[in-house]
Amino acid sequence: MKISTWIRPVLRWAALGLSSTWLVACSTTDSAYELVRQQQEQEAFLQSKEIEHWEKRKPTDRQMAVRMLQETQTQGRYFASLAYAEAMEKEYGADPEIMVLRAEAQRQTGQLEQAAHTFNALLNTPVAARAYQGLGLIAGSQQHFEQAAHFLKQAAGRDPTNAILQSDLAYAYLRSGRPQEARLALGKAAELAPENPKILSNMALYLLVSQETQRAGFVMQQAGMDAATQQAVVQMAEQIGQELEQLHARQQQQKQQEQYLAEATRDEQARVQAVALRPSASIRPVQGGNRAVPSPPQAASRVVPAVVSSSQAGLNRPLLESLGSVPSSMN
Repeated sequence: MKISTWIRPVLRWAALGLSSTWLVACSTTDSAYELVRQQQEQEAFLQSKEIEHWEKRKPTDRQMAVRMLQETQTQGRYFASLAYAEAMEKEYGADPEIMVLRAEAQRQTGQLEQAAHTFNALLNTPVAARAYQGLGLIAGSQQHFEQAAHFLKQAAGRDPTNAILQSDLAYAYLRSGRPQEARLALGKAAELAPENPKILSNMALYLLVSQETQRAGFVMQQAGMDAATQQAVVQMAEQIGQELEQLHARQQQQKQQEQYLAEATRDEQARVQAVALRPSASIRPVQGGNRAVPSPPQAASRVVPAVVSSSQAGLNRPLLESLGSVPSSMN
């Protein structure tokens, strides 16, 4: 059973249709380059076979083709769906429904850069929700959870009743240190699809991270998780808890640095203001005598701006330069 959409097993060789003999040969291959080359050749062979299969059972219209492509992805045959999508685009043109399914196939087969490019091109189309969701899942797979939460929030705003989308959003919020927002999104997901195993898994994960062990155990039992799966969820919760502690420590450090900077800025501004308001008593000698008289007021007014300017010219520069950048891992 899947724990979440971002906890996926490594692509199984069997899914590529490789024979056990080929697997044994690969296991003894010394060259990593040769292994990659053989894998690429095998994938190309499989895609060519899928194209032949497509030609034999080619749909008669675009809607039938889209349904066929969706069914292929539901079965987890993403290399096949990628081949079908490419054939469909040649047949029907750049259709957003086909393009977003092709981008999802690219994401599922590890072609993240190409998938992100296609998703970005679809943000102002009728499939924008799925495009934002794809971008969010890509960001999450790269451990950029703040960015993932941003994209998934955009997707959820366009498709608010999508339970899986709400669950993924909750996971992104949790991993980015925003537990209250995670709780709200997870509550929506749980009420929209209360029996969904993936959502229950994310619920258990959230409860464990929140130190609600008994409730988490009840949810895992309700989801029908076996002992190994429960242990995997517990271990992931422990890892997330440690990461969140580190995240909170960095955030606290950043907050203290910002506070110190603000206080230093106020102190420097107060000092500059005090200098500007200090009375000037410049003295100049009077011709024909030994006594001195104060300079006229306008002379003092010319001196003060020069003092303020020289102070402000280097205001806080050493402090700002000394502050290093503060660093910022679904289913």
